[in-house]
Amino acid sequence: MTAQQKTPLDRFQETIGEHHLTIVHDDGLHRHLRCAHPQSSDRYFNITTWPGFLCISGDMGCYVFQRVEDMFKFFRNEELAINPGYWQEKLQSGPSIAPDEISKEWVEDKFRLEIKEWFDDVTEDWSEEDKAEALEEVKSEVLSEADNEWRAINAAMEFRFNDEELFQDFWEVDCKQWKTHYLWCCYAIVWAIQQYDSTKQAAA
Repeated sequence: MTAQQKTPLDRFQETIGEHHLTIVHDDGLHRHLRCAHPQSSDRYFNITTWPGFLCISGDMGCYVFQRVEDMFKFFRNEELAINPGYWQEKLQSGPSIAPDEISKEWVEDKFRLEIKEWFDDVTEDWSEEDKAEALEEVKSEVLSEADNEWRAINAAMEFRFNDEELFQDFWEVDCKQWKTHYLWCCYAIVWAIQQYDSTKQAAA
């Protein structure tokens, strides 16, 4: 399996294989778990909870979630499965930072693909001559800005060919993907809770 074929779960499991759980504090809904490789700080992380909140912090970033009184119940499952979209809605962030900015990132190739598909749909009944001319202008005025989210979307929205708007509703198109660190942390939360539950069951 090549690096490109590996799923986010595959990559997470490769990096977590030798991590150990340390229960630093465990008092009801007030918990502090530390997960790390014994001889390295690479990809170490902490899970901290208090009533209504869960924070994961460490080498892969910091995310704070709010949903239910006991956040372990919210994230707990046996399959190491995650729900990044739903969990994103529970992210708490600073007043000027939206959860989407924390958990997703712009993908230039996805923008290019979406523009091409949109263009093909809009120009389906055009003559080949008009279509070829318009495509060259799209490449020059729109796709040339693909490396920057704001410029790319703005260029698409403002593009005209023979006074016709081709991408007037393009702001609705999602040209982003989940950030690698965000997905990793989602898996890490579920994994840490699994280790915590196993430790508690063994002690009992």
